[in-house]
Amino acid sequence: MTRPTNRRLPRVLGWILAYGLLPAAAAQAEGLAAANDAATPDPGKSAAERTVVEHRVVPYETLDEIADRYGVTVKELEAWNKVLKRQPGTLKAGWELKVRARVVPPPRRKITYVVRSGDTWQEIAAKHNVPEGDLHRWNRGVARQFKAGQKLVVYTNPRPVAARKVASVEPIDPSGEGLGVSVTPRVFDVPAGGVSIGTPNRGRLSGGVQLPESDLYKVRRPEEAWGSSHTIREIQEAIAGFRDASGFDGELVIGAISLEHGGRFRPHRSHQSGRDVDIRLPKRRGADPKSNDPGDIDWDAAWKLVEAFIAQGDAEYIFLDYSRQRRLLEAAKRAGASADTIEKAIQYPRSRSTNNGVVRHAEGHLIHIHVRVQCPRDQARCES
Repeated sequence: MTRPTNRRLPRVLGWILAYGLLPAAAAQAEGLAAANDAATPDPGKSAAERTVVEHRVVPYETLDEIADRYGVTVKELEAWNKVLKRQPGTLKAGWELKVRARVVPPPRRKITYVVRSGDTWQEIAAKHNVPEGDLHRWNRGVARQFKAGQKLVVYTNPRPVAARKVASVEPIDPSGEGLGVSVTPRVFDVPAGGVSIGTPNRGRLSGGVQLPESDLYKVRRPEEAWGSSHTIREIQEAIAGFRDASGFDGELVIGAISLEHGGRFRPHRSHQSGRDVDIRLPKRRGADPKSNDPGDIDWDAAWKLVEAFIAQGDAEYIFLDYSRQRRLLEAAKRAGASADTIEKAIQYPRSRSTNNGVVRHAEGHLIHIHVRVQCPRDQARCES
């Protein structure tokens, strides 16, 4: 999976811990590791066995960002670099830091980017995987409303060609020993630059990315399967985690996401900014694929699907008709989910009008769930 350790990793781990999906020790290990391709050292190796790289600090970069970039900790960076000990709390552009890297991404480069017609600050930042705020700071003399032909300084932040470890959760052992965790490396190459603009009900999609065909799922209508880079990555990673955790080998159908450029998408009221995805609930073996009967749904697999999206950490809502949520809750109990996990995950048995749970009521969502992915923190024009 092409997913570098980045700024949102603490938030992902926070969700996982909050939902009781991973024991603290496993979550900590996951936070320090990223599964890499053959050219990158095993994350489980000691610091002495990792790849030693020299990192040149770019303007406005932070120690947290550098640590996340290489899959290490700030304390390790400080231990390897005396200058950080001599001047605590100080980090200057141009400093060269020694890093014993777990993840080895391509180096950051200073380039000149020539603005093209229709470009925005947000889209340029997303294209180069940098915070929009940093892009503005690197170009203080440039007007907010620039024109085509304007030259911008950009310190690129290329993503490593690496596989992110997706945690899959097994049911609680009847002996009470807790949750078992398996970790499977997956590689997804998701183009950068797909940006959500506006709200899901009144928005558009810039530089949209089309969900590719995969043996993990079936895309019902490719022309309706466009999303932001962030959303497309979330879908693939969550479904990979679901497959690993559930062992479900039946068909999983992806419905509507957004049109190529977003905007009004009849008959949907939302699906306008590339952050919404409809997924048919997994069916029992031999069940009619077109059946609306709740008894034909594999609710144990359905819970694993919901759980996988929650574990990713960026599921803002998962819509499911209230009349079906009881079956989902029962499946969660069978899987050994704790009362606290269930309370945080599912609206039922509280009123369908309450603002509780990631899984919320939406009329007509009987045989499919509607997952809404949160706005990335670095996309200022994306609105919830």
